[in-house]
Amino acid sequence: MKKINYLAIILLVGLCLFALPTQGFAVAGGHGGGTSSGRSSGRSSFGGRSYGGSYFGSRSYGRDSYGYYGPSTGPSSYEQTGFLALAVLSVGGVSAFSIVKNKRQKKRLKAEILSRMSGTAKEKKAQFLEIQKIFMKIQSAWEEETPEKARSCYTDKLFAEHQKVLQKNKADGVRNHTKKVTIQEVGNYRQIHENSFAIRIDFRCCDYLVDRKDGRLISGSTTQRQYFSQIWYFDFSEKEKRWQADFIQPIMLD
Repeated sequence: MKKINYLAIILLVGLCLFALPTQGFAVAGGHGGGTSSGRSSGRSSFGGRSYGGSYFGSRSYGRDSYGYYGPSTGPSSYEQTGFLALAVLSVGGVSAFSIVKNKRQKKRLKAEILSRMSGTAKEKKAQFLEIQKIFMKIQSAWEEETPEKARSCYTDKLFAEHQKVLQKNKADGVRNHTKKVTIQEVGNYRQIHENSFAIRIDFRCCDYLVDRKDGRLISGSTTQRQYFSQIWYFDFSEKEKRWQADFIQPIMLD
């Protein structure tokens, strides 16, 4: 009986989303309704400051609560099969629509960023990829507590800042982990000077704090990935002949 009720619920939700794709996806993807916001309690450093709670803005998805459905005689086997088939088709259609829409949005954002960059088409594409590579290298170095591995990706200022925070974490007997990092969107490119620019990077990761001695979880989640949005500032190094991250400003998500 419960299985039938769950199938009916899935069918109803799927059909509603399929019938109203614009309204359904306007709040999907971690940016809008259906989520509750909070601040991770891990001790993270990306953004230039650290304190007891992470300054990272994050979103966690709440669970929908469905009401109780009273007793019924139940559908036949044929009807159950029909319910299941329609539910699968509805959810599949919604998923396909979501994938296509996300790809189009990312393509549009990339085109917008490239249009604002200076240089040839080849140079612009190379710079766009370099931004993401620098981001991932710094995230990886932070997770390993070895910022020197990504030294060429940092300006002297940000490198010293990250070293300072990591040293403080060690002195306090804690360790911050940022695992399973994936970039969601890159946008809002803004040229500041000839050799500097800012860009917004949205990403997901598991951000949590553990005791350095026994590995005990102090705060955050080792399995639930959170959503973060930051503004990264880059300067071009004449010495290294490459772009380097100079400052990271977190965006607090309400």
